[in-house]
Amino acid sequence: MEINVHDSTVSSEKKVVLLNPKTGEKAVIIPEIGAVLVELELICENHLVELIHLPGEKPIGENDLYPSALLAPWVNRVRNGNYSFEGRNYQLPINESNLGNAIHGFLARRKFEISEEKCNEDSAEVSFIHNYTGDFPGYPFPFIFTLTYKLSSEGLLTVNFNCKNTGEKNMPFACGWHPYFKIAEAEIRHLEITFNPTLKYISDAQMIPMSDEIVSFQMPVQFSETTLDNVFKLESQTNHLTKLTDSETKISLFLKQNATEFPFLVVFAPTSENCVAIEPMTGNTDAFNTGDGLKILIPDENFTSLVEIWVDKAKH
Repeated sequence: MEINVHDSTVSSEKKVVLLNPKTGEKAVIIPEIGAVLVELELICENHLVELIHLPGEKPIGENDLYPSALLAPWVNRVRNGNYSFEGRNYQLPINESNLGNAIHGFLARRKFEISEEKCNEDSAEVSFIHNYTGDFPGYPFPFIFTLTYKLSSEGLLTVNFNCKNTGEKNMPFACGWHPYFKIAEAEIRHLEITFNPTLKYISDAQMIPMSDEIVSFQMPVQFSETTLDNVFKLESQTNHLTKLTDSETKISLFLKQNATEFPFLVVFAPTSENCVAIEPMTGNTDAFNTGDGLKILIPDENFTSLVEIWVDKAKH
């Protein structure tokens, strides 16, 4: 296994590549823009399969669709950018102007540094770190966030999320990840998804959940028949599997999350794109106000959890 760092010829961003030289499998990360995953190729039946899609026309650091973005220290939206915590009121900048919300935290646009590299025959692993000092308006809670990517020789990508409260006070916190997955060149009408939700949240005009309903549709959900853009509450289980399948090739992408640590999942298929966002979340949209899934980290406390991704032929 190898770790390679490449300087871009067209921009200031470098790319970190985790590579299996025997198979060609790789994961490509840009540290300067939220340690974002911009490429992932894994082997299925001796063929490399491209799995990450970057929708939208803007550069990734300005992209309104937030491809592969790390969402922290809040996920999705804070209504009107305003919240109260332990007796004080805070106002976040409004960065979703059409709906009037603060969206997706701020780490997706922050620079990360390489903090550790590990490489041997079995895996290549790089940790990226951001030391937040409390300078973002409306969020005066310092922390250190470490995002670790590990590519194994068995074709497994592990993404580990770790946040430590380095301040002297409790901090409100939520964490999520916003990758858009494709399966090679499969069209959206050939993709279907299987997961284990218990509740589906219905949003109001500001895209904030106003109610929930028990999930009644059958799995798999076929994107040729159903449009999804919802937050779901998952069955509480240590190993929750989401499976995205190309019905033509029968290739499946699997995403595993701990549904007690990441109990929410957003599934979103953007219009006119052959991809599906599968987004593990620790908290619900507007958790800073509703408390639904909100984590409160005391000084020196860590949140840590991971997501695992692999591909295989669908078993029928």
